[in-house]
Amino acid sequence: MKKDRSYYFQHPLFTLLLVGVFASSLYVGGMYSNLIYTSVVGYPEHAPFDGTVYPIKKIPDWTHITSDKYKSAYDAFSEGELTDVPKYEPEKLLIKTDTLKWGNATDDKVRNAKITYSVPYMGNYLLDGKENAGSHLAIDIKVPQGTPVYSVMNGTVIKASNQSSGFGHHVVIQHNNVPSLEDANQKITLYSSYSHLSEVQVSVGDVITKGQQIALSGKTGTATTPHVHFQMDNSESPWHPFWPFTNKEMSDAGLDFFGAINAGLGKESALSTTVNPLKYVNVYIDPNAIYSNAGTTSSSAVTPDVTPATTAVDGAATATSAVPTSEEPVVETSTPVVAVETPAVSETPVVEEKVLTFEFEINDTYTENQNAQFTILLRDQNGNAFKDGFLGEAVVSSVRGNFIATSPIFSSLQFNNNGEFVNSMKNMKAGNDKLKLDFDGKTYYSKEFTIVENMTGDLFSDVPAGSKYYEAVNYLAKTKVIAGYGDGTFKPDNVVNRVEALKFILEAINKKLDSGHLPFKDTSSKEWYAKYLYTAYKAGVVSGYEDKTFRPTSTVNKAEFYKILFAGMEVDVRDSVGVSPYSDVKVGDWFAPYISYAKNLGVIEDGIKKLNPSGGMTRGEVAYAMYKLMLTMK
Repeated sequence: MKKDRSYYFQHPLFTLLLVGVFASSLYVGGMYSNLIYTSVVGYPEHAPFDGTVYPIKKIPDWTHITSDKYKSAYDAFSEGELTDVPKYEPEKLLIKTDTLKWGNATDDKVRNAKITYSVPYMGNYLLDGKENAGSHLAIDIKVPQGTPVYSVMNGTVIKASNQSSGFGHHVVIQHNNVPSLEDANQKITLYSSYSHLSEVQVSVGDVITKGQQIALSGKTGTATTPHVHFQMDNSESPWHPFWPFTNKEMSDAGLDFFGAINAGLGKESALSTTVNPLKYVNVYIDPNAIYSNAGTTSSSAVTPDVTPATTAVDGAATATSAVPTSEEPVVETSTPVVAVETPAVSETPVVEEKVLTFEFEINDTYTENQNAQFTILLRDQNGNAFKDGFLGEAVVSSVRGNFIATSPIFSSLQFNNNGEFVNSMKNMKAGNDKLKLDFDGKTYYSKEFTIVENMTGDLFSDVPAGSKYYEAVNYLAKTKVIAGYGDGTFKPDNVVNRVEALKFILEAINKKLDSGHLPFKDTSSKEWYAKYLYTAYKAGVVSGYEDKTFRPTSTVNKAEFYKILFAGMEVDVRDSVGVSPYSDVKVGDWFAPYISYAKNLGVIEDGIKKLNPSGGMTRGEVAYAMYKLMLTMK
C-alpha cells in the first residue's frame, strides 16, 4: 500500500532530521552525511519545461588517452582529447569487456561508455554494468577533476551544500510541472542532484536554465575518485538527495555498506522515491539545447545520439523508508598502458615509483564455522601503505578449496585509509589452506594456515550450548536448511523478511522448486529468492498486494509466518477455534486457527503466555519451528 507523505513526518527518522533546523548528522557504515530536509518555502519560479540535456557535455576519450593522463584534471585535456559524453544505454553496459576488441571503433565506443557509467541506475559495486542488481539509486559518471557540470533542465536551486562527508559538495535543483517518465501529459515535481563536486557555482534560490553550468566535478565527501553521482528524486522522497537504508537496517541485515548495496538493501524505497535519471533525460532530450559555461554561451550542444521522444517509457516500483550516505567505486578500465621513453637530460634525482602489491594478515589457526576474519593489505614494494588505490577488481579464493571468501570480488573502495580491507571465510572445512589473490595477471599468496575440526559442535559463536535455539540451529545448519553469516554468527534475534521465510519453509519441507515469471513489480526473476517466491505463488501459498507489489524485504510477522507455513505444507487447518491459544490471540482473529495448530503441533516454544502475533518472526524462532516440524514429519 502506498504511504502518503504524512508517513514520513510520523517516522522516527524525521524527528532526528528536525534537530538543528531540519539538519542532522547521521552515521552510516562508518561515514557521516549531513542531511537537510528542505521545508516548503517560496522559491522563485523557473521557466516552463522545454526538454532535457545531459549533466556532462565533454569527457576524455578514455580508450585513447595515454595512461599518464588518466588522473589529469579536465583543463589538462586538449579539445582533440575530449569527446561528447556517450549516450546512456544500459544494454551496452552489459557487454563483457573481454569480448571487446581494441582498435575496433564500435567496440571502443562501448568500452568508453562502460568506463564513463561505472555504476548504472540501481546498480551495485561489482562493476558488472547491470541495472536493478543493487540499490545504488543514482548513476555514477566518471569524469576528470574540474569537469563542468550542467543542470539537466530548467529549475530552481533548493540546496547548495559544501559538506565534507557523505555526498560531499552537492547541488539539488527542483523542477516543477515537468512530465513524468511514464506519461508526458502527467505533470510532476522532480529533484535532480549532483554530488561529490569540487566547486559549487550556484546558490539556494537561483533560477537555473537547462544546460546552465552549476558546478565543477570532484571527489569530495566519501568518494575515492573524481565522478558525478547523478540522482533524480521524485516527490515521494522526504529529503534530497535520498538514500535507501539506515545504519540500523544495514546492521540488522548483517551487511557492511558495500554488501548492503550489492544485496539491494532498501531497493523498494529507492525505486519508489527516485527516477532513472539518464533514462528520463533520454526520453525528453533536446538535441538543439545550448550549454552555457561560467557566464558564456556555447552553441555546440551535446547530442549523444538520442532521438527526442514524444511518449514516455516504463516507470519504477513502489516502497518506503531510509537514510543516506554514499561512497562510489573506482571505475574499471582496460585502457592500455602506453610506454613513453624519456631520455635523461640532467642529474635530477630519480623518485622511485610506488608499485602495488597485496599482503595478508591472517591467523595461524581457525575453527570450522567460527569467526574467520582476515585482512587484505594494500602495500608498495617497500611494505608501506599504498594509498593510490587500483582500477578494476581483485579476486580472493582458497588454494585447496577448504573455504569460500565472503567477499570474493572486490575493488579498492573496500579498503580504508590505511589500505586495509577486512574480509572473512565461510563454509570452512578442516585442513590446511592458503589465500590466493588474483589481480591484473598476477597472483599473491598468504602464509599457510590450519582449519581445525569443531569438536564442541557449536557451529555459531552466538548460539552456544545452552541456548534455547542451540539444538534447532545446529541441526538445520548440518542438514543445509539454514546458513549463518561470514563472521561465524547466526544472529538468532534478527527478524526475517517475507522471502527469507519462504526459503526457510520450502527448504524444510523439501519442496520441489519451480521457475517462472514473477507478477510483482517490485521483484525480479534474477534475485536469489525467485524460485522460492515463484513456487509459493504458483501453489497459492502467497499472493501480492493490491498495488501489484509483494514487498519481499518487509518483515514477516508471526501470524503471517504460520499461515504461510501450513499453506506451504498443504495442511487443511480448520476455520475456527473454540479456545484462545494465547492471551493476545482472540478466538475470532483470522490467524487464531493457524497459531492454535502450530501450538498443538509443538512448533512454538513451550511456556509462552503471550505470542505477540504482530511481532516480527526472528531467525531463532523460525529455526525452532522448522526443527520441530521436521522432527514431526519424520
